[in-house]
Amino acid sequence: MAIAALVLGILGLVLSFVPCLGMYAMPLTILAIILGGLGMKKVQGKGMSIAGLVMGVIGTLVAGWWIYAYMSVKQGIKDGSFDHAVDKWSKEHPMGSDTATPDPATPPPPADPAPTGSAATP
Repeated sequence: MAIAALVLGILGLVLSFVPCLGMYAMPLTILAIILGGLGMKKVQGKGMSIAGLVMGVIGTLVAGWWIYAYMSVKQGIKDGSFDHAVDKWSKEHPMGSDTATPDPATPPPPADPAPTGSAATP
């Protein structure tokens, strides 16, 4: 059980950090927590059980955050607040111009000095 908890904890933790797939790590991390808890009752492999349990808890928290983020975005799209936030941001940050507009508080760069050498002197 200790090895299974460790393997599931590692897989669940790694998978929980993958964007858009992190929520699917929840079954692996929950199994790692259960097997880690059961494995701690045995004398042999206690360290692996603790490691699997800790990674399962961390992976569950990260996967839970992904589920929360998904549900928040889904609800925001449903009630229109997400579209309002995107519209507000796009008005504040217009796109489409290839040249950056200079900041009026920043002075323009100095002009290039005349080249030195025999051709520049009369």
